[in-house]
Amino acid sequence: MQFPIPRVQDMQQALGLPSLPVFIKPGGFKAVYRMQNARGENEALKAIFLPTATTDEETLVRDQLVARAKREIAALQARPSQHLVTLGSVPAQMHHLGGYDYLVYSEEFLQGDPLDRWVGRQPPPTFAEIRTLFQTLIGLIRDLSQIGYLHRDIKPDNVIATGLPERPFVLLDLGIAYKMHGTELTQGGGPPGTLRYMAPELLKPDYKDNMDFRCDLYAAGLTVYVVASGTHPFAPRPESQYATAYRIIHSTPQPLASYRGDFPSAFCSIIDRCIRKRPALRYARLELVEEDLGKVAP
Repeated sequence: MQFPIPRVQDMQQALGLPSLPVFIKPGGFKAVYRMQNARGENEALKAIFLPTATTDEETLVRDQLVARAKREIAALQARPSQHLVTLGSVPAQMHHLGGYDYLVYSEEFLQGDPLDRWVGRQPPPTFAEIRTLFQTLIGLIRDLSQIGYLHRDIKPDNVIATGLPERPFVLLDLGIAYKMHGTELTQGGGPPGTLRYMAPELLKPDYKDNMDFRCDLYAAGLTVYVVASGTHPFAPRPESQYATAYRIIHSTPQPLASYRGDFPSAFCSIIDRCIRKRPALRYARLELVEEDLGKVAP
């Protein structure tokens, strides 16, 4: 969606920053900048656009955006895992910039590559790298579920490969994280998220009855499959959303082993199981995933 991007001069003045921030990219209703804090350290500054609420629909959208940001901040404040991005020095506050309202806050700025840059990489990622990635994602899903959250947007773009041995992969963007057993404002239709990484059950009318950790497990398995194989099993090329959704619901992906014969077959079978169409055919508990993974030789 197109929305007004706050000027860096306005951001600096409103927040009292020691230097001008640098605009990086837009995303949805969000503008992201790189800023320096008082200690001279880089942070990622987020400005979430809040539309003027002159109609009931606009009020609902605005309330929805604020609620999502609060869920993300609450989850990051709980800090269940070192493999989640951390909050920065700018606390969440409303600001009026250039005639519009924004909710602004900061997170740590991570150096490294988003995993979408690994897709199709030559040479391809090694088994050790892919195994570590999968272990990290499974641990994150477990840690988030223990505080009652689903991430809902696990995908290569939201994972940073840091190159740090203690934090080799870090998951970003809890902007559409879902608080289980909480309340969520909705405009109807399907859940928010990235279609290409949505579990099949989320594309059905009764999706609200089927949201549990297995949705994140599916997205984690699909992320690993795409990064390891270099291709997306349901959307290998640009096409209509309808065509992608149809493939997600009906098409059976090629086994991961058909792309990565150098990987242990037992590991490929775990990934294949995680992206089964029916949630009941995936894993019933995350402990079972970790148990099977532990049987695969490094």
